[in-house]
Amino acid sequence: MSPAASVPDTTLVVESDWSSASYFYSIVALAKVGTKISLSSYKHNSLQGDSVLSDIYKSFGVDTEFGEHEITLIKTDRKLSIENNFDLANAPDIAQTIAVTCFGLGVGCHLTGLHTLKIKETDRLVALDTELSKFGAPISVTDKTLTLLESEHINLEVTVDTYNDHRMAMAFAPLAMKTSLFVNDAEVVSKSYPDFWNDLEQLHFKVTEL
Repeated sequence: MSPAASVPDTTLVVESDWSSASYFYSIVALAKVGTKISLSSYKHNSLQGDSVLSDIYKSFGVDTEFGEHEITLIKTDRKLSIENNFDLANAPDIAQTIAVTCFGLGVGCHLTGLHTLKIKETDRLVALDTELSKFGAPISVTDKTLTLLESEHINLEVTVDTYNDHRMAMAFAPLAMKTSLFVNDAEVVSKSYPDFWNDLEQLHFKVTEL
């Protein structure tokens, strides 16, 4: 038997999950002009549907700079779009984040292509309607769309229910930049992003376990 052929050393870079990046897009969108966050292992020509974030969040004042295996999110002083229409049929997992971002910015949105959200961990459309309404959001949903009207008021000290859905917890977390909030069953993030709350603390969010 001949010896095995030697295999040259090879470095493979596995792209990170773009839906996880959405929460940091939301944070930058809600932050002051000039805020920057860099995230590793992302590429410009991604095959992930959720990479559409880099285009969508331009409407919310966030530019994306692509480096070698990383992206940098930058909050600009670009005027926000008051009405935002997005078809998310190819990226439904970022709908929660976009809806919360729009509410935090006080702008409206109409999201379509959301029929699969009813069969996720929870009926995410109903959950969004219920939880954003707690904050005073003028929201309405159908079985495949979500409409949020422009508004400026945000209720204080709201408790967010997560419905055993990791994305509910993470999508609503950036609203802590606008109001105090509590998240029930916050450890549900362990389904996809166990270090989420630790990473928020690194960004100077105050995270307290009750």
